[in-house]
Amino acid sequence: MEKKLTIIAEVVIFVVVAIIFTVKNVIPEVKSTIGSSDGFIKTGLYQNMYEINIDNNVRFSFIINENGRIYHMLFFNMNSTCLYNKSIENYNNLDDALLSSVKILIEDDYLKNTSLISVTKYGNYYYDEFMKSFKSSLNRYGINSEIIVSDNSLEALCSELGIEEGKENTNDYYLRELDLYSKEITRVIKNNISYKNENNNGESIRIDNAREYTNNVYKKIEKYILSNNITNLDRYNNNLPITSIPADKGLKYYPSPNSWYYVKDGKLYAYIEIIDNGTSYGYCYNGSIDMNKKGECV
Repeated sequence: MEKKLTIIAEVVIFVVVAIIFTVKNVIPEVKSTIGSSDGFIKTGLYQNMYEINIDNNVRFSFIINENGRIYHMLFFNMNSTCLYNKSIENYNNLDDALLSSVKILIEDDYLKNTSLISVTKYGNYYYDEFMKSFKSSLNRYGINSEIIVSDNSLEALCSELGIEEGKENTNDYYLRELDLYSKEITRVIKNNISYKNENNNGESIRIDNAREYTNNVYKKIEKYILSNNITNLDRYNNNLPITSIPADKGLKYYPSPNSWYYVKDGKLYAYIEIIDNGTSYGYCYNGSIDMNKKGECV
């Protein structure tokens, strides 16, 4: 009996020591490898989202909880990852988080006094406070650009990004899918994946399938205009920035800023250009995916 009690006591001591070791050493080490933007979104904390688009070149969003604090971020193109894991989600108040974001964007040359800034709100919660703080942060660094404000829904955003509908189709579902979309973009930064596509010899590969990539972008725009019953759309409309649309599944290629599109009488016209290793590959679409030619539109 005594021997049995001794064995039980030893097992208990071993378990306690193991738990203490894990708490003191393993958990802090694991936490140190997880950045501020790496956690999955806690949909139960969600109150509102504010999407920022700067010059159709940087596109991301701040997600707000009930205290008006930024607790999560989503990244919609590669340029926006300049804000990835910069502890913006760890600030205790909105003012400090936005001020830090603006500072980083300016330092990375993505935000200038001439920039076109769009804010898309996905609800009205904390709107006045957010805009006041955002404008104050911009003014602090001498940015006096006009801000264009629009409304959108999580469902419409998922449709725009080509995220398929699920069985639920609730805000929680849309948020999780958007978070996975964002994680695919930040995965490149997280894993130090090279932007350059290389063969086994380390040589840069020409995009021989550039037309396939530009076709992918065209199809996504086409799906967007069809699902939203758009028959006419100005070339300078910013609801779906063409530079934010991934051209390949690996999220390595995006249309260059030279790209554009417009809709006339239900037909989609576009010039879509992909740049690889300094070389541009552009195709002109004249109202149909089948009516395209290499080079700029004339």
